[in-house]
Amino acid sequence: MRALVLGHSFIRRLRDWMRVNGRVMRHGNLDVHLHSVGGRTVPRVYHLDMQLVERISPDVILLQLGGNDINDTTSASDVLVKLKRLISVLGEKHPDSIIIVASIFCRRRPRGLSSRSYDRKKKRVNKFLLKEFGAFGQGKKVFFFSHKFFKEKHFDRDGVHLNDNGNRCFYHSIFSALRLVL
Repeated sequence: MRALVLGHSFIRRLRDWMRVNGRVMRHGNLDVHLHSVGGRTVPRVYHLDMQLVERISPDVILLQLGGNDINDTTSASDVLVKLKRLISVLGEKHPDSIIIVASIFCRRRPRGLSSRSYDRKKKRVNKFLLKEFGAFGQGKKVFFFSHKFFKEKHFDRDGVHLNDNGNRCFYHSIFSALRLVL
């Protein structure tokens, strides 16, 4: 079984953390591919990463996206529309794949807007995603997964990315989401 985790710099930094700490994402017959580009937004995944998805042809697709789409000019519903469009296209091209939409998590110092404004929009998007797709359930093709671990102590000094402990928790959280579908 092949899984693809698509995301932004958090996924790239997680992959780096895994390499340094000798961690892999394998469980039984689950083979996990991590693909990310720093600053990646939902539209850029749609326009730049679809060939990769075709090449890997994953059984499970985990999306860790949306955080870079939140800014001072977008509403929570704008971000939701972008995510739903991507999910729809992925579902059409990969009808047998399970799609996990992971929650957007907080950032202490988001770029371009206050942390309060970012947090408000992030909460709305996550609430909409949960309402739209629901939590994991037997037979579901798309579901929402909420990361539960994020605390102040998990952030790097830049206030955006995760520190070593945060990446360890993120690794376990991503792995927990993927194990749901095994």
